[in-house]
Amino acid sequence: MQTNLADCAIGEEIEILSISDDFIATKLIEMGLTENLKTKVVLIAPLGDPIAIDIKGFILSIRKSIAKKILVKKADQK
Repeated sequence: MQTNLADCAIGEEIEILSISDDFIATKLIEMGLTENLKTKVVLIAPLGDPIAIDIKGFILSIRKSIAKKILVKKADQK
């Protein structure tokens, strides 16, 4: 199921599909957030902003406004 990162919950495994803003995409790619990356949402602040994801052991915190521009695919729940 495709959605944006801002709509994911803690513990959900996701795959990054695309980043809709080219300016932000460049910065996120430099930090390791690339297309086809399989990752997991590890933390969401109490008011929903920011959202933290695990990138190969590195925790990246992303503002909700930016997370809305990141299209992800949720992993199938078994």
